[in-house]
Amino acid sequence: MHKKAKKKVPIAIKIVLIVLVVVILFGGGLFAKMQYEQSVMTPLNTGEVISDIYAINNGFVNLYLVQNGDEYLMIDAGNDVQQTEAALGQLKIPADAIKAILLTHSDSDHTAALSLFPEAQIYLPALETQMIDGTTRRSPMGHNHLEQDYITLKDGEKISLLGLDVQCISTPGHTPGSMSFLLDGRYLFVGDNMRLREGKADTFNAFYNMDSDTQRESIRMLAVSTQPEYIFTGHYGYTDDADTTFKEWR
Repeated sequence: MHKKAKKKVPIAIKIVLIVLVVVILFGGGLFAKMQYEQSVMTPLNTGEVISDIYAINNGFVNLYLVQNGDEYLMIDAGNDVQQTEAALGQLKIPADAIKAILLTHSDSDHTAALSLFPEAQIYLPALETQMIDGTTRRSPMGHNHLEQDYITLKDGEKISLLGLDVQCISTPGHTPGSMSFLLDGRYLFVGDNMRLREGKADTFNAFYNMDSDTQRESIRMLAVSTQPEYIFTGHYGYTDDADTTFKEWR
């Protein structure tokens, strides 16, 4: 009896299958890495942090609200619309009381809930526009997006919002256009421009940074050029001891 000849799998199909397996493995590894990086973050719980400053927790990231009378200035806009809306209800803060929003950068975990505030004026660092107009890609998969209208802010610019003096400080590294904001010379909001390790400043998770070396220079610049009473980060809480935070950077 003659044995039946085994059918050969076309080379093209083999290549497609190999590529598919590689993509699945890569995607799974990337997802696992993202989950780990987020698991080590230590954002604040939703609530009043200090007098007139509130944090909203979106799982692994904070956005902040600064109160002035019945109005609020928001720093960043969270990772999740539903969580942000629920937190505002918990804090008994109506969405239309948010009159202005300062974005430290354009990553989606800092912009996702912007749609909740159609009447708020949005401010974006001028150098960050490259991240949303396609000039600079956030990753091989694409660039950031921002559907809302916004006003751009330059390094060193000083503006007044809701009776608060805002100093704009360019702090590139996490993204090329990342910016920190110093309010009334007392409250420094750094977004993802650094993290806190046992109260000391350190670079943000390298996995998410676009240029950690540049970020080190940004942290050093903040250390020598500002004297805040409080420092608020996007993912690692806050501190009221800037001297300890910046000691090794000065």
